Amino acid sequence: MDKKGRVWLSLGIYTLLILVTLPLMPLLLEIYYKNLSFPLSSVCYIISFIVFLMIIGYLAFIRKESRISVYVWFFVLSFVYALLIFRQKLPAEKFHFFEYGLFSYFSHNAVEKNNIITRLLKFKNSYLIAFIIILVISFIDEFIQHLLPNRVGELSDVFLNAISGIMGLMIIGLVLRRDEK
Repeated sequence: MDKKGRVWLSLGIYTLLILVTLPLMPLLLEIYYKNLSFPLSSVCYIISFIVFLMIIGYLAFIRKESRISVYVWFFVLSFVYALLIFRQKLPAEKFHFFEYGLFSYFSHNAVEKNNIITRLLKFKNSYLIAFIIILVISFIDEFIQHLLPNRVGELSDVFLNAISGIMGLMIIGLVLRRDEK
């Protein structure tokens, strides 16, 4: 499979992971709370911090980024992202917010590496197309949650998913892809 196919496959698998776990999440959370005493919110913070360190490592050691502005953008965006995660009341909402930030990476990568969509739409902005994908999947996600008896689908969650997607796309555009060497 070529690189174009792999990025779309990655996006598809990640999307399926989001959607398939919807009915399972209450059960998984119940199992987690019964068997582990470590706060679930802390798990989300630890994962976020690990991702933060991985991106810093990538910038410093792999890309050998020397421009201070890239690091400033990354720290500012990471701080705002962390505040937004912290503001979420429920641990599941924190994970959902993190999940859509990561989803922005997969959606942008798939659109950027494969110009079929841009040719079909006669539109070249990979960030806007990725954002549209994020919105569509978010609406599907919330619609499925609305149909499930043990979940709640809310329009406000689509808004939060969109904010998370925008933050992820900003990190991609202003930090990871900015004049990439």
